[in-house]
This record gives sequence, C-alpha cells and structure tokens, in this order.
Amino acid sequence: MGGVILSRLTVASIVLLLAILTSYSVIAYIPGVATLGEPYIVLPSYLLPAVVKPGDVLEVSVRGVSSVDVRDAYLYGVNGRYKLAFEGFKGDTIRVDPAYSFEVVKLSFRAPLDVRNGLYTIVIESDKGLLWMPNSVIVDSGGGPRSFIRVAQLTDIHFGAEQGGYPNNFKHTRYVALLNTLVERFGVNLVVYTGDLIDVGTDIRSYRDFFRIVSQVQAPQLAVTGNHDWAQVDSTRLLVERFYGRYVVPLRVWSFAYGDFLFIGIDTRMEGYPEMWQLDYLEDVIARNTDKTVVILMHHPLFTNAGEYRGKPEDLRRSIYSSWRDAGWEQAVRLLGIVERYKNVVAILAGHVHRDADAIYVRSDGSKVYFITTTTANHGYPEGYYWGMKVVEISRGEVKVLTPMAREYTPTSGSMNTERFLVFEVADPSNTAVSWFFNTTGFKEFNVGNVTLVFYLNKTSPLESYKIYGEQGRIHGVKSYDVGLYYLFKVYANITGYGRITVASYDDVEPPRLRIMSMSPREPALNRTLVINVEATDIGWGLERVVAIVMVNGAPRGFVEAQRTMDPTQFRIIMRVAEPGSYDVLVRAIDLRGNIREERLTFQVAPPLTETPGVGTPTPTQTQPTVETKTEAAEKPTTPPETPLTTPMIETKAPEEAGWASAWMLVAVLALVLVVVVVLLLIRRRPAP
Repeated sequence: MGGVILSRLTVASIVLLLAILTSYSVIAYIPGVATLGEPYIVLPSYLLPAVVKPGDVLEVSVRGVSSVDVRDAYLYGVNGRYKLAFEGFKGDTIRVDPAYSFEVVKLSFRAPLDVRNGLYTIVIESDKGLLWMPNSVIVDSGGGPRSFIRVAQLTDIHFGAEQGGYPNNFKHTRYVALLNTLVERFGVNLVVYTGDLIDVGTDIRSYRDFFRIVSQVQAPQLAVTGNHDWAQVDSTRLLVERFYGRYVVPLRVWSFAYGDFLFIGIDTRMEGYPEMWQLDYLEDVIARNTDKTVVILMHHPLFTNAGEYRGKPEDLRRSIYSSWRDAGWEQAVRLLGIVERYKNVVAILAGHVHRDADAIYVRSDGSKVYFITTTTANHGYPEGYYWGMKVVEISRGEVKVLTPMAREYTPTSGSMNTERFLVFEVADPSNTAVSWFFNTTGFKEFNVGNVTLVFYLNKTSPLESYKIYGEQGRIHGVKSYDVGLYYLFKVYANITGYGRITVASYDDVEPPRLRIMSMSPREPALNRTLVINVEATDIGWGLERVVAIVMVNGAPRGFVEAQRTMDPTQFRIIMRVAEPGSYDVLVRAIDLRGNIREERLTFQVAPPLTETPGVGTPTPTQTQPTVETKTEAAEKPTTPPETPLTTPMIETKAPEEAGWASAWMLVAVLALVLVVVVVLLLIRRRPAP
C-alpha cells in the first residue's frame, strides 16, 4: 500500500512539474513575462504589425534560438482561425543602429487564400514552446487604406507615474474604451504613440502593464521612443534587449507601408533630436517611395509653438524647439531640407511638450507640411491644457484634425479632452472576471450612449460560464470570439453617467479585505494635511474604490475618496484637518460586486493654543487613534452614485523595478519541485525491509 501511495505522489509531483513548465511556456512569450534567454517573437509586433494579402508570405522573426521546429501555426482574430503553411526558416540579422545588431531566426509562412481581412494574433506551436504575438498581422486584400487614413495619436503616456489620484497605468484603460469606440464608430484606421510610453525606461512592471492594456485595442498600432523611454537606459543594447525593444518595438527607426501611406518612425533620444544616420535612413526610404503619402513619427517637435512658418532655416531658427535649435541644429536643417524636397511628406506627428501646438510649414512652392503636436494622454501639462488625444485625417493633399461634436478646431486645442472620461478596467488575478466602472458626467466630446468595451478572458473557464453582472440595462449587445489563448469579448454599452459592468465566470460573494496601515502625522494637528495609508485587497472581481466618511463632533463633514498608488493594494486618503474636536473616520472598501468592508479610525484634534501672560499653556493631550473593523455585503455601495471619481491632483514618481524577482521565484519553485521528485523516486527505489 505504501508503494502505491509513493507511486501516486511521484506521478503527482511529475505532473505538477510538467504543469508548471507547460504553463510557463505558454505565458513566457507574452512580452513582459518572458525571462531573459527565452525565445520570443520580435517582429511583427503589436506595435509594428505586418501587412499581408491572402496567399502572401508572412515572415516572423524569433530571437533567442538558432532554429525552430514549427509544428503548427495559426492566425486568430474576430474573423476566425486560419492555419498557416510553414515554408522554412533561415538565420537573419536585424540592425538597430550602426553600432548594434542582433541575430534572429526568420520563419516563413504562407497565408491561406481564404483568410478574411482583419487584424490577427499569430500563434506558433514549436519545439521551443508556444510563440505568439497579439494583433501583429494585418490581412488586407487591398494592401491597406486608399486616398485617406484616419489616425488616432496618443503621446506622453508615462506609465509608472501617478497623477490626478490614479496611477497612469490604471487610468490609461479608458483609452482602450475610447479607441475601440473610435475604431468601430468613427472609422479610425490606425493608432500611433509618439514617445514617453514609460516614465522611467527601466520600469519593467510598467512595460508589462503597457502591453496588457494597449494590446486590447482592436486596430493596427505603431510606436516610437521618447526621452523618458531612454531614462536610465545606458545603451542601445539594453534598450533593445531588456526594456523598450523587448516589450514594444526592437527598432529605433522603422518604416510601415499601409495602402497608399508610408509611416516612418525616428528616435529623438534623450538629446531631443536624431542622429544624422537616422535622417539618412529617412531620406532613403522616402526617396524609394515617392508614390506613397509619407507621415513621420517622432517625439520632440521641430517647432516650439503653433503657427505658420515659411522661409529658410536660419529665418526660422528662433521658432525651432530648443533641443533641435541648440544642439541639433544641423539635423533640423537636414529635416527641413528633406520635407522641402519631397512633396509626398505631408505630416510629422510629435509630442513631448504636453500641449497642443500644431504648426504648418509652407514650402517654397506653396505646398504645406503639417507638424502636429499633441497634448499628453495622462501626465502633467502647462496651465490651460488638459489630458487628451487627437484624431487626424490624412490624405495626399490635406491634413485635418477632427474635433468631436462640431467643436471648433484651433491649433492649440485640437485634442479630444479626456479628463472627464473616467472609464476604468479591472481584472481578477486569474483573468476570469473583467469589470468596467465609469463616471462620464461632464464628458462632452461625443455621445457615450454606445461605447465598445473590449477585453480578454481566460479559457480555463468555459465560454458558457461567463455571465454579465451589474447594470444589464446598459448593454446593447455582447460578442465573444475564440482568439487562441483567450476569449475576446466586445460589450456594447451605454456608459452615460455613473455605473459598472462585469463579465465573469463566477459570482463574487466575499467582501474586500481592509486594513488601516498608518496615519501621518501620528498626532493630527489643526490646519494640517492628514494622510491615512490603507491596504485593501479583494479575492473576487476586484476593488472599485476606497472612501473615507468623516464625522467631526458627531456631525457629518463629507467624504474623501482614496487615491490609488502604483501598488494596487495601497491607497492614500488625503484630507485637511480644518476644525478641532473628536474625529470619527469610517474607511470603506467597496468591491465591484458592491460588497463592503469597513474600518473606523477615531482621534482627537486639539483646539488652538491660548496663552495667559506669564503662564505657559501646555498642549492638550492627544488621544491615540483607535481602529474598529466591520464587514457588510451589499449589492450597491452606500456612497451616492453621483459621487465623482476624481480626487485632488498629486504627483509622485514610482520606484524603478528591476524585474528579476518573478524570474528568481520561478527558478526556486522549479528547483524545489525537482528536489521533491528526486527524493520520492529515491524513496521508492529503496528495497523493502
């Protein structure tokens, strides 16, 4: 009997080991999760896709191996699953700049003749495990847009920083809803990001968040680096192998031909202007594609302010942005010479200055080049500006910034104002529940009565187990698709005002966990800011909010919504102590099902000191704060639905993250499992007494 038990334990251990290895091989090729040394697809990328026609050859570059034995390969999308015919592989070199290149294996596949037009995820089953890249292949029988293209531009996203009471990583999910709605309802063909995707270029956690969020956008996408993407990155090799190039695009310059259009990305670096070899590349690509309408993407703008400019470079020098004017003047002159000579260059899209500043350069023959500079999507801006994004319609002869709801365009306010578009996505740890909660009160850029919410859910739960919870009367329709590793859901919903919607494979019946961690200062003082640090977690669908209801001397004084931090379990309640007396602060954590956990914090605030001549008045004794906990289950939070989700603006920088902890933890787990297996095998082999 003992031998049978040991045998089962041994088998179970082996199964566990195989499960760990197999599961990791599945997730290892998601950018942001793959450990160094593992093979992964570098091109095409979700931010530099390949464009093919039915029957064309699709080339896929894999880094980290010298050969790949392909077993099966597929394209997955909302239009179905299509098997790719493998045609072989060869070694290749990708050159990033004159001093750095890397080796890849280039796999060749033949797209089937019956594949429908659309955006696809590529999935390759091989002897090296699962290789995949979401939204990286565009199938278009015509090759792409003709005559005109609509481009959504976002810039200066700054994942890894916090502002406005939310981490930028968290609040950027609203752009998933916004962009997918613009794609379906307003015909946006392409989304571009013009730099500063990450606040500190070594922040691997934020790169992972960026991939997870941005890959939900159901449109082709492109990106270039900004100076923040280079921050604390000491070389091109590190940029490509560990940070931006590993999780976004492994190139510093690139070109993307799409229908009648050619997009070219260049890297203005920390210095604020490109090296001359980049401009050589730029001119060479433009000269070989004079039949294409050319759009250039870069981070630092050439012109400082909005306006119309004409004349020789020296005549314009005072209007050129400082980094180009001071250190990169030779490059500025070269770029102006290129756009002067090549009439097919129609637009240059940039960011960096965190405000709209659209300029026009008039060539000597009277034709125009549009320099579009867009406000920041998520981070700080000069007084009078706002967070937003821009939609630009580009044709060979004209560039138009499209403003919503018939709002008049100006060169300094062409971006869509997204500050009141508070639409957030939260997924549970297993990705078997995704919730959207929102407050669009005050958002007037377009009608939000029919918005497209797109998200992925795990296939570990069967499709029929997923149900809609929350305000079902808001739902216009639901579509689901099998896209290989996940189910993709599209929910069409009315998100006017305040509300929430969840799609989950289970009901959430457990309230959140809540703990008041600290109070600073420890003895609150009159007319001082008080910060209450709170830890809140939820094992179900996730947290919607943490709020504090404040009573002073038994009378209500309103409530304060906690600010989120880069750590999703940590919240900050920031309040001003405006009057003396007995304070009773009820801290309430509310999950996305409406379950509530409460803790009560009480303390005393002394009145102002009064002095008697000749007698020192001692400070009144401060009572130590006390905490009381309470749990409650509810269908809806007791805070008013019309409560705004905004909080006072603050700014804090997130710590850098080396990204090694998870890899070492995995190694430790694997080593432990191997030891257990060996020990059990040895025990089993011992002779019976």
